[in-house]
Amino acid sequence: MILTLTPNPSLDLLFEATRLVWDDANRVDAPRRRPGGQGINLVRAARALGGDATALAPLGGEVGRELEARLGAEGTPLLVVPISGETRLFVGVRERETGHSLLVNPRGPTFSTEEMEALLAATRAAIDEASPAWFACCGSLPRGLPPDLYARLGAYARERGARFVPDCDGEPLRLAAEAGCDLLVPNAHEAGRLLGRAVHGVDEAAEAAVALRRFGPGLAVITLGAEGAVAAGSDGVWHAAGPKIDEGSAVGAGDAFLAALLLALQDGADTAAALVAAVAAGTATLLSRADRLVDPGDVHAIAREIHVRRLGVGD
Repeated sequence: MILTLTPNPSLDLLFEATRLVWDDANRVDAPRRRPGGQGINLVRAARALGGDATALAPLGGEVGRELEARLGAEGTPLLVVPISGETRLFVGVRERETGHSLLVNPRGPTFSTEEMEALLAATRAAIDEASPAWFACCGSLPRGLPPDLYARLGAYARERGARFVPDCDGEPLRLAAEAGCDLLVPNAHEAGRLLGRAVHGVDEAAEAAVALRRFGPGLAVITLGAEGAVAAGSDGVWHAAGPKIDEGSAVGAGDAFLAALLLALQDGADTAAALVAAVAAGTATLLSRADRLVDPGDVHAIAREIHVRRLGVGD
């Protein structure tokens, strides 16, 4: 079972436009409207792929109520911590002519000290109750939450037998990695910031993944967008890439990637097989429609087109 914490969830509005213009009206069709936030996306993807997963998130205001209602209607297990601030709206616009996306990502509400303590208590209680195989702390930390929040909760989860993955950036990722985790799965930019050096292309990512294992995780994975992903584990260093798909929104692709990776590892897959499953799920988000994040039929079809190769030996 996977338990996720998403301190800064969102309701996602995903638009498409033939071409974006500045200082003029952009006429677009109604957006895809779907639950968002990295941990919530992870849970939705994991359940679509047949896994058992529950999301925990603080919610507030009209947006928070809509987000809770949408997740309830689709049957996504959700533990809510009420807050006084308004849950954020995320807006993404994909320009079809270029494939580029404009992402407007609000910082989210500000937490009071009491709300922070309530979130900590609820998360610890959920870990104790669920005894998850994996505990994932996902996304940005809104104002009022300390940068070591993930490190503290990850240590708590690991003491109780869960494996821990921080899916974040900057100081929260550094603190969580230094405190101890079982998996690191940054993108190339996040890995570069964690290591203090730029990461470009497959070869540099492979070297960076090996370097990330010095923080202590058994497996380090770096996602590379259209170039797939690399993974460094005890059984070697691997690269997997799938077919190029020039359509659809990539919002949530990394979360679907992580969902499939955790499910595969939970089932005992080796590094190469887990990487194939993850790349297939991340790629499949580009084909999703309406409020769905990933379709298992797309994942299975894409998995047959994934090419995986070994780049180096393991421990």
